[in-house]
Amino acid sequence: TGVPAAIEWEGVRFSALDRCVLSHLGTYAIALGEGCRDNRIAECELYDLGAGGLKIGMKAIASDSLIGTSDNLVINNHIHDGGRIFHSAIGIWVAQSPRNQFIHNHIHDFYYSGFSIGWTWGYGPADAAGNIVEMNHVHHIGVMSDGDGPILSDLGGIYTLGNHQGSMIRNNVFHDISARVYGGWGIYMDEGSTGMLIENNVVYRTIHGGFHQHYGRENIVRNNIFAFGKEQQIQRTRAESHTSFAFENNIVLWNEGKLFQGNLRDGDALFDRNIYWPLKGEFTADSMTFGQWQRRGNDQHSQIADPLFVNPQSDDFRLRDDSPA
Repeated sequence: TGVPAAIEWEGVRFSALDRCVLSHLGTYAIALGEGCRDNRIAECELYDLGAGGLKIGMKAIASDSLIGTSDNLVINNHIHDGGRIFHSAIGIWVAQSPRNQFIHNHIHDFYYSGFSIGWTWGYGPADAAGNIVEMNHVHHIGVMSDGDGPILSDLGGIYTLGNHQGSMIRNNVFHDISARVYGGWGIYMDEGSTGMLIENNVVYRTIHGGFHQHYGRENIVRNNIFAFGKEQQIQRTRAESHTSFAFENNIVLWNEGKLFQGNLRDGDALFDRNIYWPLKGEFTADSMTFGQWQRRGNDQHSQIADPLFVNPQSDDFRLRDDSPA
């Protein structure tokens, strides 16, 4: 994250960078630094990058709202083939910066995360609330389209940290995500991720699962499709006394690995109205059968049923008219 950018703005407001191509760079392409607000990055192509595509915000919370970085729009950009020199660079990195919108961007072929939003580990002061991530296509993260990699661990199609009250991750597609040892997740909510809505996403072919919350508070995960995780599908690492998340109205389809990983017997996570379909084997949750899982108060209105996708093996996750979903 310390690598500079080819184009760096500070104190820039109500400005636009439209239909530009930035390529063959040794650094990040664009950085919106201190005091950048109400700007637009649109219809640009950023590729063949030594580091990542776009950085927004500073690591420290602004001491004055006048120098905060916020309310920027990043729309219809193609960001790909990055991390060539600095492998841990990110497609779009957002630090202490709220109320930005990331809409309809295509991000692929990075050795590390596609998005990374937030820069507070745990429940301390944070300033990344109200960010909107929607209608993006993020794929071949950790592993390249040509099969190169993975070389890094602990990454995701999208990675979050800290308090995100009012932030939304919705209507995105994340797929083909891998990691060398651990952490090749689709949607990865790391330390203290709080107050987020994750809905209507399609996540598939991830080596370590479609969704992972390390620890956090009061997140909603609903109406998503999680398919074909290799080692597991859903993970929560730390149980806490508050509600970690509500997992509702999701479809989970898998043919190998576990359904759940981590501690789901303790703490408070809510599961209901989901459809689970193991193409091989049976439903087990931490060695519990579906009946035993339900007797603990989980998934009272859920089903183990074929969701009747049109052709999931060919990435067609449309539902047939007679789908139980």
